[in-house]
Amino acid sequence: MSESSPSPPIRVSIAVALLALSGAWNAGNVGPVASQLAADFDVSLAMVGLVGGTLFFAANVIGLAFAAQIGEKIGLVWGMRTACLMIAAGNLVVAFTPDFAGVALGRILPGLGFALTTTVGVVWARHEGGVKLVGIFGAAIQLGIAGSLLVGSLLYDQDVDWRVGFVISASLAALAMAFIPPYAKSPPTPERKSSGFLRLAVRRARVYRLSLLFLSIYGVPMILGAWMIEYLSSEGDVSKTIAGLASFLLFGLSAVMRFGGAELRAMGWTHKVLCGSLGLAAAGLAAIAIDPVAGAAFLAAVLLATGFGLPYATALDEAQDLYPEEPAEPLALMTLVALLLPIVVIPLVGHAISNDAGDIAFGALALFLVVATLANLKRSGIPLTR
Repeated sequence: MSESSPSPPIRVSIAVALLALSGAWNAGNVGPVASQLAADFDVSLAMVGLVGGTLFFAANVIGLAFAAQIGEKIGLVWGMRTACLMIAAGNLVVAFTPDFAGVALGRILPGLGFALTTTVGVVWARHEGGVKLVGIFGAAIQLGIAGSLLVGSLLYDQDVDWRVGFVISASLAALAMAFIPPYAKSPPTPERKSSGFLRLAVRRARVYRLSLLFLSIYGVPMILGAWMIEYLSSEGDVSKTIAGLASFLLFGLSAVMRFGGAELRAMGWTHKVLCGSLGLAAAGLAAIAIDPVAGAAFLAAVLLATGFGLPYATALDEAQDLYPEEPAEPLALMTLVALLLPIVVIPLVGHAISNDAGDIAFGALALFLVVATLANLKRSGIPLTR
């Protein structure tokens, strides 16, 4: 569908936005209440990170591997409804479980549902409203993470039971499902052709360089969504509300910066400048690693949002340019690779924070962003066949 296509019905636009928001909400709804979960179930912050973050993103990776086939089997519309049901059910399990094993199960279901949402939801959005509706979907994902961090922090400071936040998470998924029009139909799915993309990809150094960029703009924000609030409140003596506001600014502003980066790229800004802006995110992380106070937190949020947001459109273009014959393949690969970082690192950062070493963990992430920035000053998006 082209950009000049008629605007979709308002219900469809709301459904797309709610699908993205309700799925992404689960990437941030554990962070504000991590200490409460640890206290109530008598587990460590590292264990909360393992169950709340690693399990969620591991389920997301598994879901991404099969989401396309599920969408083809049951159709996009039923795929989206299934995703909403999984997200709602998982959060209700967490909200009402008497045992920490229930929390684990409750995090797996939304991870699978979010993967389904980001696959079949994007395809349906493009079919219904073209690139503009896809843009709404992408912005709503960032706002979903931002909203869950802010709402969770506000509820925490008001001494509201942490279980209420997961009921809210389930309600958002139910609301998204309610807005999917009953008359919605799946577009026909073209047959995919087999290719040798992976065989070519593993031999090219530029694929690995680009993967560092995706790890930075996708993976590192997920780690911050899990631990930035807890780090600021425990090692910086910042209130949960203030830490939540800083996190909301990070993810909300990064949604704006994603659009801004696309506009700047269209205006002719160079690859080196746009990808080099990732260095601003490194500076932001370094700022709160050195001094995790409120002022540094808000400065860091602006730097992080700019550094993660401006290279976004360039990264997506670069990935597709790697394999013009089937551009979805490198995009899927880069997304899967990017999720490996939070799967591995989230429990490690939780362990560091519980031992008052969060500044070291955040400093190490800042160093990683410096390496990724330097590696991507040169273009990677050259067809693998060259």
